[in-house]
Amino acid sequence: MDMKKVFILTITLCLVSISMTAGGVKTDYRNALILAYSQANSVYEDDNIKLEIYDEQLWATNKTKKTIFIDLAQCFSFHNGKAKPLFDPTQNKQGDEKKASKKGVSTKDDEYITIAPNIGAKQNETYICNMSTSIYKKYSTTETTDDDFTDYDKRMLTIVEELVTESLEGDAKGKAYKGTAVRHLTEDESINNIGASVAYAFNKKTEDWTNISLSTWVSDVIFAPYYVEMPSDLKKKDKKGFGVKETSPAVIHIRANSPFEFDEDKSPMIVCDWEGNFKKGTFTMSPTWILKKKGNFLGRFIGGLFTFGAMWYMPLSETAYKKIIHFDGATSDWGKLNYVNDIMDTGQDD
Repeated sequence: MDMKKVFILTITLCLVSISMTAGGVKTDYRNALILAYSQANSVYEDDNIKLEIYDEQLWATNKTKKTIFIDLAQCFSFHNGKAKPLFDPTQNKQGDEKKASKKGVSTKDDEYITIAPNIGAKQNETYICNMSTSIYKKYSTTETTDDDFTDYDKRMLTIVEELVTESLEGDAKGKAYKGTAVRHLTEDESINNIGASVAYAFNKKTEDWTNISLSTWVSDVIFAPYYVEMPSDLKKKDKKGFGVKETSPAVIHIRANSPFEFDEDKSPMIVCDWEGNFKKGTFTMSPTWILKKKGNFLGRFIGGLFTFGAMWYMPLSETAYKKIIHFDGATSDWGKLNYVNDIMDTGQDD
């Protein structure tokens, strides 16, 4: 073998070696604070109705052969002891939850949710309200000036500081939150409580309403990296015909162990996107709803030229994806972790 062939072979082997070294799993991640609610407390049931809290929402099932009416004027949602009316939340001055239970006039028309009779076949639950909107907000260690700063808030801040400090230990440089931290809580130790009070009857003109309530609390809290596995969009050629072509749900991968077994379609977890500012003593909890914007930038740019720029300010349409939560395990090998700023930029590459 002449020197030229030896040289070419050596270069080829070097390139292969470099390629293999540079390969491997790379994961773009963000940090999640997972609130796992007590499943035993997330359900209320009597002979007529069943109420359930799952997937961040309150649902109702009619167990009878008659229509059930829910009077929104008598219904409230609760978050850490603060009540918010379902009838007209705008009656609260600037959303002040302290005044939510005080008398207020919202409209002359009564409002009801009707739940269809049980006809024997499998029947979907009826949506009542969202239970997580009060959770998604900015938290600050300096909010100690009035009674809005509840014991739940104090416990939340204390536990978050413990969890993120422990998470830093998962990074060799101690600068990124790469580790997984977990706490199991009793009801007295819980950092969050959500619930609802509902009034129902079989005749909306009656004065005899049955009032029921349920509340559940965070039994386990997890701080861990997470990434989103997005489903593949169907291509035009895949859409032809009339056979079933179901798009897979988006998967929220969490680098932690599940605190308990749960129904994948009725998750008792609220997975919050967590972003903190250590210097300012603040952190923000946002939803992990998977929304993908649709639209063509070039088409919008050209269209804007003919509409005096009006088309540039029109919002892009969004596709919302169903999501499921998957716990990969606290010691799962996610390869090289790279923190990203946008939930839609997360993912895993080989």
